[in-house]
Parts: sequence; C-alpha cells; structure tokens
Amino acid sequence: MSTNQTWRERFRHYHEQHERKLEAIFFCAGFIFDIIATAEGVDHMLMIVQQIIYLFLIGVILYVDTLREAYPTDHFSPRLERLWSYRGLLLHFCLGTLMNIYSIFFLMSASFFSSIVFVLLLFAALILNEMKAVRARGVDVKVALYVICLFCFFSLMMPLAFGRVGLLPFFCSFLATLAVVFLFFKRLRKRMGPEGLRRKILVPGLSVCVIFLGLYLAGLIPPVPLSAKKLGVYHAIEKEGDDYVLHHERPWWKFWQRGDQNFVARPGDRIYFFAAISSPARFADTVYVHWYFHDARHGWNPTDRIPLRISGGRKEGFRGFTTKQNFDYGDGSWRVSVETEDEREIGRMYFDVTKAESDPNRVFQAERY
Repeated sequence: MSTNQTWRERFRHYHEQHERKLEAIFFCAGFIFDIIATAEGVDHMLMIVQQIIYLFLIGVILYVDTLREAYPTDHFSPRLERLWSYRGLLLHFCLGTLMNIYSIFFLMSASFFSSIVFVLLLFAALILNEMKAVRARGVDVKVALYVICLFCFFSLMMPLAFGRVGLLPFFCSFLATLAVVFLFFKRLRKRMGPEGLRRKILVPGLSVCVIFLGLYLAGLIPPVPLSAKKLGVYHAIEKEGDDYVLHHERPWWKFWQRGDQNFVARPGDRIYFFAAISSPARFADTVYVHWYFHDARHGWNPTDRIPLRISGGRKEGFRGFTTKQNFDYGDGSWRVSVETEDEREIGRMYFDVTKAESDPNRVFQAERY
C-alpha cells in the first residue's frame, strides 16, 4: 500500500481487508452502548425515539439491498457508492443495539425459568447472523432479524398504549408486525416481481410471526414491561409511613436469601409474601400471587391464586403483599409465582417450611423497603 494514499483510502482499504471483524466490533458496540441506557426504563422518550430511528435505518438498508440484488447493474453516484459500502457497519450496530435493549428488557420482565427460552432465541438469531454461510444467502436472514426487532418493539409499545399486559396488547403487537411486513412487501412489489420477494420478505417475516405466536401460546414470551424488583417471604410485614418494614429470622450470613426462605413455622404464624413490581407510569393492571406446595407423588400442586392490583411510575416498583395462614401440609417445599392474568410469569421464588414448637424468645430482624 502506497504511503501517498489519503486517510480515506487507507481506511477503505482496511475496511475491505477486515470487513467481517469490523462488523463484529460494531455489533458488540451496539450491545455495550445500551447497557446503561436501558436503566432509564422502557417508557423513556429518548429510548423510544432511538428504537424508531434504528428500525427505520435498518428498514431502509434492507429495502435498498433487496432492490440492488434484483437490479445489480444499478449504481449510486461514486461518492454515495463509497458511503454505501459501509452500510454493514451501521446495520450491525443498529441490530446489536436493539437486540441488547430487547434482551435486557425481556430478561428483566420474567423469572429466569420463563424468559430464558425467548432470550436464548434472540441470542441464537444474532449468532446465526454472524455465520458466513448464512450471510451468503442475502437479505432474507436480515429480514428475519428485522422482524424480530419489530415484534419486540411493538411488544414494548402496545402495553404502554393500553396501560396493561395481556392478550389484547399482544394481539395488536402481532398485527402491527404483520402490517409492517406486508407494507414492506407491497412497496417492493411495485419495483420487482413477487416470486423473489416471497422468499426474501414473506417467508422469513411470516415464519418469525408464527414462531412468536407459538411462544406466546406456550407462555414463553415475558410480560414486558412488567418486572419484579423484589420478592421475599417474611414472618411479618408492617407499613410505616412510606416504607414497608419486613420482619425475618434469616441469619446475617445467608445474605443471598430473600427473607425467610428457610421458614420456621411456629404455632400462630402466617407466611407473608412481599412483592415490588416495576411498571411504567400510567400503568394499572392486576397480577396474581400463585402459591404451590410440592408433593412427593404429584409434584407441584397449586393452592391459592391471590390478585394484587398494581400501578406504575414508582422507580422502586409498586409494593404489596399477601399472606397465607393455612399451610397444614407439614414440612415441605413451597413455590410462589407472580403471574399476569394470562398466566405469564413475572417472578418466582422457592422456600422451605419447617414446623417447630413455640419460642417466646425468638428475635426478628427488620428490613425496610
């Protein structure tokens, strides 16, 4: 390479030699860029505008790439052609940023057990996109990733519009995603034949929508934008001013436990379950606290399902608790799940109950939240 080349020529040469490496770096940069940004919340206006801009840019790139695959002899002006050669960097940065946002929000909006399938699907799609064999197929895989981002975006926005989660917001998210896919197809059909478009646009787009529908029916799509900030089991809960005082017997060295997860039940005790559920402002919905007892022969047996009305806008989450006095199953394992009305799980915790004799000298520790 000549030392007389300009910095632009040197950069273009470096880009041609290391295109895949640079795309991977920009892809990872998209992840890192939004780790802090997601702390502002799903309803933050800058976060919403950012997603719209990124989705628009990805859509434009895919639209133009589809046309250029159909008409390879069409070219931009020399200057614009040089700029267009870097579109892969922008595409991967936008995809990485959006996937990072959605992975974090969806992971926060459910217990690990119910969200991991969906989040792993997002990561699998990203890894698939980095494979050379998949890249050689053209725009169809990128369209599938784009539709995943569209569905995630509408899954965040529709509950904000309705002020609750459930079947109706999901159905509207599903229809909105389908509408964008068909609009994309219709606009391109005016410029090229429908045969190639079915493979490049409709097949990947509709396949993603069908997969999401199946995941929802299986209860595997987390109930964004709800998330459990704190869950715990206690011996007593009191309200003092704006604080909840949580009483427990947990020794200091079991710092990883949430309240009395080794619950020693003495005569007259109740089990108090505390939950802090985070949701956006102007959000009002009902969640359910579902109690389960583990039986050695029949597994987890549901007992009570208690409604808990929540409202949004509080950074630490809406706080509430339920109690259980009748737990005459003897010693054993318990599970409490916080669920939406359509039985999608927001959070889950396990604890053990051990019955004991009365102890007038026992001392509780107090925790304020």
